[in-house]
Amino acid sequence: MEEIEKRKNKIKNLFFGWIKDNHDKVFLAILILAFIIRLWFFFKTMNQPLWWDEADYMSNSKNWAGFNSNLLDTWYYRRGFLWALIGAVFFKTGLGEIGVRFLVALMSTGIVATSYFLIQKMFNKKLAILTCVGLSFSWVYLFFTGRLLTEIPSTFFLLLFLLFFWKGYILKEGNKFLYLSAIFCACAVLIRMQTLMFLIPVLIYILFKDKFKIFTNKKIWITLLIFLLIFSSYLIVAWTHYGNPIADLSKYYLGIGSSQEGEVGVHLAQFSDLFLYFNNLPYILDGNNAGYNNLFTLSSIYILFLFGVIFLFSNLFLGIDKIFKDGEIQKRAFIFLWIVLGLLFLGYIAPQLEQRYTIPILPFLFTIAAYPLTKANEWIKNKFHLNERKSFLIILLILFLFLIPNILFAGSLTGSKITSYLEVKQAGEWIKENSNPEDIVISDSLPQTIYYSERQTYPFSLAYRRDITPKNESDLDLFVKENKPKYLILSILESHPEWAYSYPEKNSELLVPVKAYQQNGQPTLVIYKFNYS
Repeated sequence: MEEIEKRKNKIKNLFFGWIKDNHDKVFLAILILAFIIRLWFFFKTMNQPLWWDEADYMSNSKNWAGFNSNLLDTWYYRRGFLWALIGAVFFKTGLGEIGVRFLVALMSTGIVATSYFLIQKMFNKKLAILTCVGLSFSWVYLFFTGRLLTEIPSTFFLLLFLLFFWKGYILKEGNKFLYLSAIFCACAVLIRMQTLMFLIPVLIYILFKDKFKIFTNKKIWITLLIFLLIFSSYLIVAWTHYGNPIADLSKYYLGIGSSQEGEVGVHLAQFSDLFLYFNNLPYILDGNNAGYNNLFTLSSIYILFLFGVIFLFSNLFLGIDKIFKDGEIQKRAFIFLWIVLGLLFLGYIAPQLEQRYTIPILPFLFTIAAYPLTKANEWIKNKFHLNERKSFLIILLILFLFLIPNILFAGSLTGSKITSYLEVKQAGEWIKENSNPEDIVISDSLPQTIYYSERQTYPFSLAYRRDITPKNESDLDLFVKENKPKYLILSILESHPEWAYSYPEKNSELLVPVKAYQQNGQPTLVIYKFNYS
């Protein structure tokens, strides 16, 4: 019996050994609540159709798992491959899409947990708790917990990287934490290549702290070597397809060396668009009760954020000359650079404005928004002669009230999008039931059609990867003649070439409509069957 009790204690310490005081208990309650909320979103969205980017990863996961040996290699080799590889493991083991969706919910909860331990290491437990409350209810996190995209998984590993880096390098708690940080950083980058941009503020912070000593620091070199050993898997794959990966990524993501329209794979912004994500902060922090793209909109969390900027960064700007000597100023400079450089970079490479791209930045945005509440906590305690517990509960309640619009907006937005691309899903499933594995489909809903039909699929342009030059109508005619595809899908849900809309009419003897889907009485998608007889 004594041996069994020892085992029970070991298990208890493993999961709850970090609970030292009431702050940790409060956080545990918040974490459980965050998981329950995400579980609700998981069950609500577990059967919703995949969007283009989701299906782009998951269709390749199915391909790598060997669902149909006839499928084309549609993987775009400039992308980090780890998320699709994780998906392939889930499909291979039978856990499938539901398993991947549950993993995203766990990682979304893990972001809350990792943020707590990170912020408490950087500041204190009160600020960490308030930050986690914001993250638990953030509409951006909740909505995209229901989507199989890369932002939440990569951010989970990125925050683990920061946490272990802080423990190993800043707090000197052991070299093992620093080396583990390299592994988590490599995982984050291999899931989403844009994560590389967050290494810039980390490197600047190290320079502020240790100046040129970093070049003789053996621990830093070992950490870098571990990262490169793991990251080299991507470099090798990219080199075999595009040559020098550094030059290629610089051209693709930054436009460096690009001379022709279309050479750069991302939509680079004009200078006026660099601040697009700054203008969108009220909407990112508060949802639809704030202006969509108006920096001067005042709403609850955004107002707290503005006060937080003043409280948190005033010492940074007043004491900028002490940045090489004062650790507190260095820490605040790091947070400032993480946010500002991150938002500027997003404005440069993604002027189409996607709130999900700010997911790695949100933990520090909510830290800033929560910072004034720690000051208010002291004022309430002294003004009303309350003990620490009661004053902090009041602050928590205020923050919960401020965040109610976030969770309401997340619920309504999720509900409104839950059937988007449903017709594409239904069409793909119908084709799977009414075709053979070797059959070919023409569809501009390329990854979704591949995912749901598990059939070899080409778009109208025949460019089934981004690095393939699009073709024209006569090329499609020749392709049909030589390859004999079985079905063609035309819908209003994708942007087709102009000539594609009249293609069935021009080839009315060849293409016969066999299945149609409608929304509000209007046709949205039609499946045509090729009649070669």
